[in-house]
Parts: sequence; structure tokens; C-alpha cells
Amino acid sequence: MAENFIINVVKSNKAMRNNKDRAGPSVFRFEAQLVRHPKPAQQGGWGLVNVPKSIGKQLRGMTTVEGTINGHPFRAALEPNSSGSHSLRVNQAMRRGASADPGDKVQFAILGPEPEPKLPADLRVALSTAREAKTLWGDLTRLGRLDWMRWINSAKTPETRARRVRRTVEQLSSGKRRPCCVNFYEFMLHRVGEQ
Repeated sequence: MAENFIINVVKSNKAMRNNKDRAGPSVFRFEAQLVRHPKPAQQGGWGLVNVPKSIGKQLRGMTTVEGTINGHPFRAALEPNSSGSHSLRVNQAMRRGASADPGDKVQFAILGPEPEPKLPADLRVALSTAREAKTLWGDLTRLGRLDWMRWINSAKTPETRARRVRRTVEQLSSGKRRPCCVNFYEFMLHRVGEQ
């Protein structure tokens, strides 16, 4: 039987930028207490975190957020709630990864909105020669483009980067909307500074 939880906010901090990379997204941190949801049958296995209103205002327009719960990385749906802020879905995997039980206080770090990724010159040139890939690139969501850019930018050598640019164009040309191998958890952990 699935357990259902909600989170009561205990303490929140203003957005904090990662000191190493001022161009990156804001990181919103808050502490919350994990409690059982009062109506478990209606939640279908999901719990909810009520995001502090001051943070919710900064997250407007985002449908998915990335962050950590007690240092455990997650990507989860963000939904408007009746209090004028947002709720964050918390599933059992997130709770287990955070080693959190009902009554425990948990630490959240959520990445704020990132700007539209700038198309680097090597990818722009490669896309200019592949009509299907360029068309699909323009049709991707901002998050989809970010995933491709993260994968390309995480290359450690120029050769690997060139190979990833070629593979991106090939995969986009064949209709693939997401890279197969991007480790968004590694990227996100670096951004929130918990690595």
C-alpha cells in the first residue's frame, strides 16, 4: 500500500546564487517537515510539498523543477495550488532517497528558472546543415533544449564535444527529443553545490 505525504514548511531562505557560477540559475532553499497526507486515497501514492509563496513567485511558469531533498536529486512536477503558491509532488522514491519518514524535517534545494540556452557556434553550424534537426530543435521545450545543451557541455574533451554535436544532429534528425545519456542529476547537484 502506497503511503502519502505532505510537507509543512518549517523555514525558507531567499534565493541563493551558486558562488562559483553567477550566470547559473538561482537556488531556492527551504526546510520542511514530512507528514502523512490527511486524504491518502485522493493522492494516488503522491505526496505534496507546499512551496513557500516567496519561492513560488520566482518559479511561476515552470511545470517541472529540479533539486534535492536531503541531498537526494529529483526532478518533479510543480503545480499551482489553492493558496496562490505551488505544490511539489513527492513520491516514495524521493522519500526513500532522502531517508525521510513522517515527522522528519527535510532540506530542499530547488533550481530556479534558467534562461533560454544560447546556441553555441558548433551546434548552430551543425543544425544549419540538417533541416529536420533544426526544425525539431525549434519545437523542443526549453527544458528539452537545456537537456541537449547540458549533455553537449558536459563533454570533457573537444573530441567528445564534437562527437556529441554530431550525435545530437543525428538524433534530432531522426525525431528524438531527448538525449539518451545526459546526467541531469550530476548537473543539478553541481548547481546546488551539494556535490
